[in-house]
Amino acid sequence: MDKALISFFEVDQCGFYSTSIKDPVHVEGSLEQTVNSFCDWVKDRDFNQTIPWDVESHPKRTQIYCKSIAQDPTTKDSLLVFWKRFGDDSGKVSGISPDAKVGQDTSDSIKFDPKVKGQSAILGQPMYYWIIPSLGIIATLSLPYSCAATKEVCDYIKRCIDYRISHPRKHVSETETENPSTGHPIIRKSVTYKASDGNRLMRFKFVASTKELNSDKANAARLSEKISHIVVRDTISTKKSDNKDPVFKLWSKVKNKRKFSKHIEIIEEASLTPNEVADIIKVHHSEYNPKDKWNNIGFRELGNDSTKWFSSYVSRENVLLPYLGVNDNYHSASTVLKQLLKNRDDLLQQISMGLSENDGDKKASTGK
Repeated sequence: MDKALISFFEVDQCGFYSTSIKDPVHVEGSLEQTVNSFCDWVKDRDFNQTIPWDVESHPKRTQIYCKSIAQDPTTKDSLLVFWKRFGDDSGKVSGISPDAKVGQDTSDSIKFDPKVKGQSAILGQPMYYWIIPSLGIIATLSLPYSCAATKEVCDYIKRCIDYRISHPRKHVSETETENPSTGHPIIRKSVTYKASDGNRLMRFKFVASTKELNSDKANAARLSEKISHIVVRDTISTKKSDNKDPVFKLWSKVKNKRKFSKHIEIIEEASLTPNEVADIIKVHHSEYNPKDKWNNIGFRELGNDSTKWFSSYVSRENVLLPYLGVNDNYHSASTVLKQLLKNRDDLLQQISMGLSENDGDKKASTGK
């Protein structure tokens, strides 16, 4: 089974807000309604038609598509599988040979062909997003072959709402000006919505920020007073060049390894603030593998030479997913959501506890 690490984000704004720049007020709409509208729009749509803007006009903008969706009618949770594209149709995705030397000429770079069996391919990686409207939370699932880009995903959904998804009170206005440099016309669009009372203008907003678990905050404050040294255990590797006479190469391959791994431990005196400890906890949270018997981050207290490991002080949420098939590049949304729902209460326990302290503020910010 693959272990997916879950990171939580609190939805600060989602829905339609007054057009005030300094102090926008929520008028209507919610996270649940937004996700439902998005899922209705992408359902049965061609994959390459799930990007709401013109790709050629925005070559530098991160290209995001939607590949798979699943929704649970009981919890109202949704799982969205996005696809973050690498490069473009011209094949501008490249790599470096692992045997390349620093400072060598550019001939050791490799360009990937965006054609697979004669057909165009959109190269990229999946992104898994778990949407939990009842808590005003979205979560990312991190796997070795996936990535995450939460701000870009929020912007992507906002553009889908503004550019593509119908709304009974949407108003799109256009103004045309001339580009002084080229003389070409510039068309600017403004998207606003009328409130149901017919008087106020609104704009759609979708903003999320990292959600720190209460236990992580408490641990950071407590540990910053105790830590005197930081201990980092890591693994480095080196590859030995084989310049022997060919006669001896076979014997060398039998008796010796060309690639060597070495365990290292670095102990460094440190006086840390709670924020610095919190940053270490975040790094540990994303990188620590409980199956690894060596790689770890720990600390020592003043006058004590024994090492304590952050793995005992970090709240970790993860879910096990079946290994991908040989020819598969991503998990379907239904597969991932099914696994999450099996352990939903345990996975969301600390999030629920943290939100209960400021439930009123959360509801206001997410439009519920």
